[in-house]
Amino acid sequence: MAKDNLAQGGPDGQGVLLHLAYDEALARERAMLASADGSPGLTWKLWQTEPCIVVPRSHVNRSGFEPAAAASAARGWPVHTRDTGGGAVVQGSGVVNLSMVFSIGAALRDRIGTSYRILCEPVMTMLRHRGIHGAYRAIRGTMCDGIYNIVVGNRKLVGTAQRWRYLGRERPGEHAVLAHLVMFVDLDHVQAAEAINALYADMGIAAGIEAATHVNWVAIEASADFSDAGSTAEAIMRQLDDACRAVSLDDMMEPDIRAREA
Repeated sequence: MAKDNLAQGGPDGQGVLLHLAYDEALARERAMLASADGSPGLTWKLWQTEPCIVVPRSHVNRSGFEPAAAASAARGWPVHTRDTGGGAVVQGSGVVNLSMVFSIGAALRDRIGTSYRILCEPVMTMLRHRGIHGAYRAIRGTMCDGIYNIVVGNRKLVGTAQRWRYLGRERPGEHAVLAHLVMFVDLDHVQAAEAINALYADMGIAAGIEAATHVNWVAIEASADFSDAGSTAEAIMRQLDDACRAVSLDDMMEPDIRAREA
């Protein structure tokens, strides 16, 4: 473990991968961000939740949101809100989540980009160790598209988001960052695209989500045995937990700081 990290995997003997109701997962993320005080290192949680659609809180103010959410729930896809921005994302047993908290100082030039790269480094490390090329890129037609998607073979494997909290006048320019990624393990992307497109259609919005723009981990690691999806998720999360422990915040931030000072 890198000396500048404070490791936190699955708490209280529950294992690395937590299985949480969505409201509980959101409450834990909020608590992580609220407790951050600028101390060095990072903490994280790895979790899954029940099948649902998660949207940013801003969607609640859209015309027709409430009846659209009710119709989605009737189709088997209850709708929840989150604190970060972006668009709708499907959750369920085929998806794993990494919630990470760390602090960012004023000396960084590219604070948002650096924060996303810190969040994504564990997944990128896992890909590199397998000889798989991962890139950061927006892919039209994906759920909650963004320039810090992790893309493999021009298809989206991981989506990302972040939320910041100012640490106060006693720590000028410093922020605590809640960074969150969603990785597709063995999600039914056809079903997911249909669910999100239907939700947005009921709000009068053409979402244009396409199943073929996404990829699952099980599709890119062909040598593994994926006969048991539950065991697959647990195995991947143990590796992801180890990769989180190996992240060095100093190593990831120092190049940006040196570039600013040059």
